[in-house]
Amino acid sequence: MPFRFAYLLLAVVLLVAPAAAQSPTPAGVWLDASARVEVRIAPCGEMLCGTLVWFRWPNDAQNQPLVDFRNAVPALRTRPLLGLQILYGLRRTGERTWEGGKIYNPDSGRNYNALMSIQDDGTLRVRAYVLLPIFGKTQIWTRIP
Repeated sequence: MPFRFAYLLLAVVLLVAPAAAQSPTPAGVWLDASARVEVRIAPCGEMLCGTLVWFRWPNDAQNQPLVDFRNAVPALRTRPLLGLQILYGLRRTGERTWEGGKIYNPDSGRNYNALMSIQDDGTLRVRAYVLLPIFGKTQIWTRIP
């Protein structure tokens, strides 16, 4: 009888372990809602960060690489946008949710609070907000295979 219980317990552990190991992750490359930008999300320490890795139009009118010309800090206005970290400090708060981070919007030159979650359809819901999540905007990003 004790052996049957041990075998049953082992079978349960073997069935549950792969499911836990396959917890959804936003690590990978995502196309934003405008289809103009791709962001690579990857671990950075205990948190997640996101870097701009592709633009539909990577150059300005003079055919020069886009720079962060709207940044509030004048010294940062010449840094290239390609390779720029725009998501940082996101911590896992649930199986499919990450909160407590920041997102930088190069279109406005502003930083916002950020949270994100993986939806059942595999898309990534990214919310940028000021003060409280209710004061924000949500975008749906699509994973690039």
